[in-house]
Amino acid sequence: MNIFIKNNKSLISIVLLSIVSSFLRFYKLDWSQGLFSHPDEYHIISSVNQLSFPTQMHPNFFSYGTVTIYLIYFTKELLEYITSTLNFQLSTFNSFLIGRFYSALFSTLTILVVYKICKIFLTKRLSLLAAFLAAATPGLIQQAHFATPESAQIFFLFSSLLFMIKFTKQSKTLHIILASVFFGVSLGIKASSIVFLIPLIITIIIKSYPETLHSRKPVLVIKQVFKALLKFTKLALISIILATATFAIVAPYVFIDFQAFRSNLEYEGGLAAGKFPVFYTRQFINTLPVLFQATKILPYALGPCLLLFSVLGFIVTLFNITKKPKIELFIITISFLSLFIPNAFLFAKWTRFIAPTFPFFAIFACLLLQELEKKMRFISYVFGSILVVATAIWTMVFFSIYTNPDVRITASKWLEDYAKPGSSFLVEGGNMIDLPLHGNSPKTSLDFYNLENDPLIRERVVDALYASDYFLVQSRRVFYNHQRLPDLYPKTVKFYNTLFNGNLGFEKIKEFHSYPKLSFFDLYIEFPDEGAEETWSVFDHPVIRVFEKKVQLTKGDYARFLEN
Repeated sequence: MNIFIKNNKSLISIVLLSIVSSFLRFYKLDWSQGLFSHPDEYHIISSVNQLSFPTQMHPNFFSYGTVTIYLIYFTKELLEYITSTLNFQLSTFNSFLIGRFYSALFSTLTILVVYKICKIFLTKRLSLLAAFLAAATPGLIQQAHFATPESAQIFFLFSSLLFMIKFTKQSKTLHIILASVFFGVSLGIKASSIVFLIPLIITIIIKSYPETLHSRKPVLVIKQVFKALLKFTKLALISIILATATFAIVAPYVFIDFQAFRSNLEYEGGLAAGKFPVFYTRQFINTLPVLFQATKILPYALGPCLLLFSVLGFIVTLFNITKKPKIELFIITISFLSLFIPNAFLFAKWTRFIAPTFPFFAIFACLLLQELEKKMRFISYVFGSILVVATAIWTMVFFSIYTNPDVRITASKWLEDYAKPGSSFLVEGGNMIDLPLHGNSPKTSLDFYNLENDPLIRERVVDALYASDYFLVQSRRVFYNHQRLPDLYPKTVKFYNTLFNGNLGFEKIKEFHSYPKLSFFDLYIEFPDEGAEETWSVFDHPVIRVFEKKVQLTKGDYARFLEN
């Protein structure tokens, strides 16, 4: 047994790492008990449910590619066919859980791809460490718990990257073919993957360029350059044709109904660029590119320690590339920048936009440790140990969200028990789920995003405040985003300030949250993250505030609080 373990340390380590990674991703896939708390999950599953092979396969949804939609649909059909053939008495398979299953699966497989990539330029030990850091990255774990395309996109992008690097090392055409096919699939998952064409073309350029122009004769130099151009043209055509063909196969309606795809692409692009103002992008008003990601996303999605080590590792890698170029590190850096920069400088800076960059941070952190190991082996081991422990702790802190009940369900049960029968509730709309979830109590859901410019909304709010016993602030989406912009939204700011200071006649009687926390028996430390990028918290652990009416005001009083 000892001999077997000694001879198979890497294999055993990878198996253990896969088990840990799988646990972190597959645990509590049903954490919301089927609630559509993520709007993209709702849209994807709605698209799946309107498919019927072979007569109706148009997804009628191009905000994401059709790969995820088709994968969920055909898996559901296959499972139902198998169970009916074998006479299993099972209810209809849940598209929602199938989608989350695939997110967890692709996210787990990505860890193995990261390991394979790192083995090309890192030691085995550091390759395993990079894979561990990626497995423990909270941002990847969170994406794996949603039935959305990001986890699949990351897997196919990194698989493409793996074969790009292999191509630079071995010059096998098969590798550039596989890189192109994986890239084509990633396009079918999310059209935003198109930015990965940059490292793909650069890889081909690097391998097409003559290693040495060894002749001083102009004719021979021209001949070498011409030969290089022919090689580049051949490889580039192969790559683009294969990627396009793959894209067409996995997402056929992009081409069949190109006009609809193009219209959606223009709208989504305009939304991301800030051309079309919508309520769910207000958090990005007056925010600075890169600084926003560095303060509102990365510290939470990576953990402070991994973020610090990876930034230092990125700087060291840039320095090494300029000093002594290594093709594989150059491709890694270009791939990271091609994914990070375009998304960092968009108006809309959602966490999911830069999620494909998360595994790179693990890689850069380990590149830093490798450089330290060359000069100060002991210091490298110390820093590596600190990084492992700190990352593991931060992962445990974040993972506590999924070990506790969904905060919306907890809040709903409490409201159902606490509120008197017949009590009426005023709730903020735009949160996908309105509480309480059960019971016959009257519930009014209103659009608080348009308090500024819509007098009719203000009238309805006044009526609802007058008639309601409770006011539920179901997340930070309205008050948080508007209170920092008092010049743009003075009425909204005044309304929420009045609510929170008690002058509206409502008193906060309960707050429900599921902040990431570190527990030790009855002791625990919470890490409030409501101030992070909005989607980081509101989809799986929003803060819910319950206000109970203590003083009944007149409609005129309520109306005055809605004016400047």
